[in-house]
Amino acid sequence: MSYDYVIKEYLNAIKKGDIMIQQCNGDDLFHEFKNYVKVETLDNCKKPLVIVKKGDRVYYTYYGIPIANELWPFLNSLVRISNNVVNLDEKEMELAKQVRGNVKLFVTPDCTKCPITAEFLYQVSQINENVKLEIYDTTEYEEERDKYRVLSVPKIIFNEKVEIPGGFPSTMILKMMLKALQSELR
Repeated sequence: MSYDYVIKEYLNAIKKGDIMIQQCNGDDLFHEFKNYVKVETLDNCKKPLVIVKKGDRVYYTYYGIPIANELWPFLNSLVRISNNVVNLDEKEMELAKQVRGNVKLFVTPDCTKCPITAEFLYQVSQINENVKLEIYDTTEYEEERDKYRVLSVPKIIFNEKVEIPGGFPSTMILKMMLKALQSELR
């Protein structure tokens, strides 16, 4: 089954010229995007990678190519960033604005819970410039998977120290991040 029609519908919802995608080894997916967003192919990279920017701001880096279950939250994030829209409730927004630091999310394309966590974290990085979001496809980035002892996905590593199972509710994830920040300040 081809997803070209669905992808085209998503792309039509993106404000033209607003977003830039820098990518490596993703020409098969991003050839269609070029009519809707700026797409730059990176040289000198060995593994697939996608960087999403708007203006000078990097919203997130996806280490891998968002396919299968990871494609839809990726496309949703492009539409939200381009249209400056988020779908977080008030409590999530309040907590998300307080988070500071690096968030690594580990996923696989066939994981069924990963898209929910990715969808949420894309929005956290969207509303908070103090969050550096990195998403790793563990099927492509085995070295990082092993370094962070990723045995199941989704898994979040916050500020290189705190491990958070990605299957928790969003407010619980944010509270765990904020608690970790408070511990760092002590």
